[in-house]
Amino acid sequence: MKKILLSLLTVVLMQSLSAQTNHDIYQGKEKVWFFDFQIVQHIGLNQWSNTGYANDGFPTAALTEFRGVYSHYFVFSYPYVGFFADMSLGLMPSPEMKSLNLDRMPMPQNGTQYYLREILSESGNNSTSAHFKMTFGLFGNIPVNKKLTIMPYLGVGTLTMPAKRYDAVLKEMGSNMQYETIYRWNSIDNNGYDDAQPLNYLTGRLNFKYKLSDKSSLLLGLEYLWSFNTLDFYGKYTNTFNANIEREFTIKGNKMNMLGISAGISF
Repeated sequence: MKKILLSLLTVVLMQSLSAQTNHDIYQGKEKVWFFDFQIVQHIGLNQWSNTGYANDGFPTAALTEFRGVYSHYFVFSYPYVGFFADMSLGLMPSPEMKSLNLDRMPMPQNGTQYYLREILSESGNNSTSAHFKMTFGLFGNIPVNKKLTIMPYLGVGTLTMPAKRYDAVLKEMGSNMQYETIYRWNSIDNNGYDDAQPLNYLTGRLNFKYKLSDKSSLLLGLEYLWSFNTLDFYGKYTNTFNANIEREFTIKGNKMNMLGISAGISF
């Protein structure tokens, strides 16, 4: 009997909260859900790698993002806490390395000169690249006055990143020695091809929302992004005559930090 009464009390409470929510919506106080469209400019606070030839193969560490955000308050905490999900398209400037430059690369043996005999294959974008970005998390609502609200956001997400590769043959000057060469940027399987890994991150945002009407508001915001994983560079030199690996190495990247400024409108 106690369980039944407790269940009925819970249902009544939920209905009361729902009715109050609907009343607030009708009165124009605060919507249960809303949609934002934002334009965000991110600037990298560090480079993908501290090693020049590794860093040069990645896009420039800056992102121009066109983002749509869906936000919804939790019924039990309306209108102070809720969850959000966003999807966006971002543009990154082209990498500094437009084509393979051996002058920037390590060689099979230090102190020996080599030249590029043949490029067997190459892939990767040498121009501005498009990236898909998605974030999920929680947000809060801190009213300042009837017009202005401060809204902190905390979320996790993922950003697609490209892979870049060169397969080539290097010839040692003054001898018959030559090496099949592999250079890979952001490759999960270094013997594979289209195997780029995304950049996974934690992000914090602070939006300032100024109400224009019951249906729309202006947004200005600051945000910070910190990546969980790194983008690495891999190289390998294999002797073409005996198939011995002369040199194999991986350059670990940095965890990226980005600062962003956003502007938009909320509906």
